[in-house]
Amino acid sequence: MKTLVVLAGSVIFEPVIAYPGKYMGISLNVYAAQKKRALFDDLRAGNPPSEGSFDEAVWREAKAKGAPTMGATKYSPDSLTFEFITQDPQGAAIVLSVRVEAPERIVFMPVPDWVVQTIWQGEIDGSYRFESEARALLAEFEGLLGAGKNAELFGAKMALGKD
Repeated sequence: MKTLVVLAGSVIFEPVIAYPGKYMGISLNVYAAQKKRALFDDLRAGNPPSEGSFDEAVWREAKAKGAPTMGATKYSPDSLTFEFITQDPQGAAIVLSVRVEAPERIVFMPVPDWVVQTIWQGEIDGSYRFESEARALLAEFEGLLGAGKNAELFGAKMALGKD
């Protein structure tokens, strides 16, 4: 099984090299954006989502309220959940969640200890370490990719970098 990677933080840089994953070298961000756009287009056309699982009663209620807007995208080790929000004129909102199976396992990658973030400028940079220290940090970081250990990293607190 190949692995797609989510890098913690608000800025994601697309790599120049291709990934060896199942989806012809595209990143998880590109894959998620394409899926979300296709589902959004389905909903805007008045159709149910063309793939994934969702609550049909919620879809019917949302369709009756009007046009959807895009909401959050949530990740889990085996799926992506896309939220679409529909509001009526009185302001009551309905959130339709569509869960799509991931083509391969998704892992959350926290910002490693060797990354230094300059809060003032909002820049992220590397840090200097002894080679032995760097190797130990890489081994620790690689240990986070195991299915059980990595699943613990999913959730709002880790995604926001909060304790």
